[in-house]
Amino acid sequence: MAIIAPVENGKVVEDTTKSTKKDNQNTADKEMFLKLLVAEMQYQDPLEPTSNTDYVKELASFSQIEAVQAVQEQMTTIQANSLVGKYVILLTTGASGNQEYVSGKVDYVMTDADGEMFLSVNEQLYSIDDLDSVCDDLYYNAVVGAQEFHDAIESLPSQYMLTLADEEKITACRKYLDEMTTYQKQYISQDDVKKLTALEERLEELKKAAEGVEES
Repeated sequence: MAIIAPVENGKVVEDTTKSTKKDNQNTADKEMFLKLLVAEMQYQDPLEPTSNTDYVKELASFSQIEAVQAVQEQMTTIQANSLVGKYVILLTTGASGNQEYVSGKVDYVMTDADGEMFLSVNEQLYSIDDLDSVCDDLYYNAVVGAQEFHDAIESLPSQYMLTLADEEKITACRKYLDEMTTYQKQYISQDDVKKLTALEERLEELKKAAEGVEES
């Protein structure tokens, strides 16, 4: 996918190809409107002709629609530019077809030939329509930290499959949790904490059992 609108100094550089395409589209829309207007005038009822005032109103309405569309396009561009350098959370469809969350900092914004905007996050391009949340550093670090803790807990075995060889992983998870701030701990799942605590208790039982065997 070619970069049609590269970013320089945090701003999208306008592309003449894109502008020409939009100008051609606008011209086509105007021509179509004028053709419809001419057809309306040509086939109107001669006994009840449309007044000149009505035609002027139609032209004014078309101009207002064009102005609104132009403002909407400008607002979308401004919104995209403001995201550069910020942490975002995206809800996108993965390769398996399931929806998944992606988080990271927006490096730059680009626009394709059809005018659709994309955000570069973690060296991957995502449609701006996938944008779920815009975060400050504090919130982003807390959410990412909670997710990393969850992933670490999920990688641990169940109580029944636990062995003494898993002690290092369990200790690392406890240290990670203890070093979190009070704010960050708000985003930690209590189920993850309960699983960690249960595994720690089971580990102590295994260690005592192993010590008993050695003494005997």
